[in-house]
Amino acid sequence: MNDTEFLKHQFITLREEIRESKARIFKLVVLGALFVPAAGYAANQLQVVFASASIPFVLVLLMLDFISEQNAIIRAGRYLKEHVEPHISGVTGWEKWLESNHRLRDADRYFFGSFLLMFFIFYGIAAAAAIQSLSIRFSDDEMQYTLSAIAYCLGGLWVLFVWLRHWHSCTTTE
Repeated sequence: MNDTEFLKHQFITLREEIRESKARIFKLVVLGALFVPAAGYAANQLQVVFASASIPFVLVLLMLDFISEQNAIIRAGRYLKEHVEPHISGVTGWEKWLESNHRLRDADRYFFGSFLLMFFIFYGIAAAAAIQSLSIRFSDDEMQYTLSAIAYCLGGLWVLFVWLRHWHSCTTTE
């Protein structure tokens, strides 16, 4: 395989990886927007305390998966920009073109930020519902739901930390 074929193969492979990650992100958005509220409602209506208590942690996993997929997209784009596009003379590649004007990446930042905002809203509601459910179930053991509240706070702080740590790497190939 010559260099040109290798670069072409890398480009096609990485663009396919980006396409697959975008499809997984779409599924995560749908899952988060539809399944989580429905599961929370069902757990609350059926008074299944431990199902209700686990929903905030399911949201944390979904959010971390979302950040991971977004990071994979940007990482593939960065590789294309830095290692594939420079070897194609006379052509401005997609990633370099996107980074040529900061406003072209605004949609990425708005989507990423909006998804995170919705996560924290859903997370706050789910954690409050879980704590309420646990407080009813363990009304005689305040320590039980106090520890749960601490665990939910730690889960929210962890996602906040990951979000702040990965904001730049999930919104730009610079």
